[in-house]
Amino acid sequence: MVNRVCMQKRIFFKALLCLPGIFFGSAKEKIEPLSIGNFSVPIMTQIAPLISFGQLLIGEKALLPQLSGTFIRGHDSYTDVIAPNVIYGIRDDLSVFFVVPFTPRSRSGTSHSSGIEDTFLQLEYGYYIKNQTDYNLVGTVVANVRFPTGSSSKVPPTGTGSFSYFIGTTYAYLSYNWYAFVSPGINLTTTHHGTKFGNSYVYQWGFARYIKQLSPIGWIFDLMIEFDGTYAEKNKIHGITDPNSGGNTIFVIPSIWLSSKRWILQWGIGFPLLQNLNGHQDKIKYSIAYNLGIGVQF
Repeated sequence: MVNRVCMQKRIFFKALLCLPGIFFGSAKEKIEPLSIGNFSVPIMTQIAPLISFGQLLIGEKALLPQLSGTFIRGHDSYTDVIAPNVIYGIRDDLSVFFVVPFTPRSRSGTSHSSGIEDTFLQLEYGYYIKNQTDYNLVGTVVANVRFPTGSSSKVPPTGTGSFSYFIGTTYAYLSYNWYAFVSPGINLTTTHHGTKFGNSYVYQWGFARYIKQLSPIGWIFDLMIEFDGTYAEKNKIHGITDPNSGGNTIFVIPSIWLSSKRWILQWGIGFPLLQNLNGHQDKIKYSIAYNLGIGVQF
């Protein structure tokens, strides 16, 4: 069984690295689409996922401060995270993303905690960008490092207590009326004083539809559905494997997207499709996510 699990991890990691070349090659083409539908706002405020990672190329010398957050409600717990963040476009095909999340109050059973969460810094590079008059195809590589600014000793924890590293890739299609994406990735954790939160493997996909009838003048309105899957390994606490950790989950998150030339507003509510958790863990009933941003072009 152990050899089989190790082989599955190696296959997943190799597939993640090989997929960019298989699907897209390495072309970059620059053709401006017509300014209608999803293309009627600048790239800085064009549609992007609410929950899924990446797809944050906002154009050269563009700055996008945002206020994001999630509220996750379990049967006997809740987690409230507010995440101020900023995206900066270094080039058209390269962006940097910095997030400082904190929780004003979270609960697990009778225990409560609050404080800063693990901050992280992310780079995203567009290795394949194909712009046509009626659609765009974009493939990116995403890498980030998460700093142990939170606490793993609090209950519930506000961090992992150690550095963690993420690598993933995204593939997105955007036309006047449609948006679709897929994004697999791996989060690798490290050990601190014998405690190690399990590595996780994410598989995300989604699509959206531009609704002209609901789009105010100068704005675009999209209805989006995301599917967020995560397989997490078990945690180790002081060198001992925690049987009540890890598992496989898939959530569906319907959301709305509304943006103008400078403003972005996203809001969505998610529900579990699958929660195959190890041991005894509190299952999630629903989650709420939001994002508000205002862009600046230098």
